Amino acid sequence: MSSTLGRWWISLSGSCKYLGASVAINLVKRKLGRRPHDWSLWLMLGRLYAIGYQWSQAIEALKRARKLNPSNEVVAQVLAKVKEEARQNGAWPPAKKEKSG
Repeated sequence: MSSTLGRWWISLSGSCKYLGASVAINLVKRKLGRRPHDWSLWLMLGRLYAIGYQWSQAIEALKRARKLNPSNEVVAQVLAKVKEEARQNGAWPPAKKEKSG
């Protein structure tokens, strides 16, 4: 019984983590609508996308943060870490698009 309860709790806590990230993503995106040049919001958005394994969105948000604040080492480190996690999960680099001719 306790192992079943343990598996249930782990599943629930994982679901809550992603649900919380999803709600937070929407809140951050709303703030970005008012403050699109705030690099710290882009950093936060990238981290939230990474929690949900949304690698391409995470990387794009972090690249935007890096472009807005190129000298910030935290942004550079988080971007590198997320790219590595995406690579380990087979999601980075993205597949090259074939040119139609």
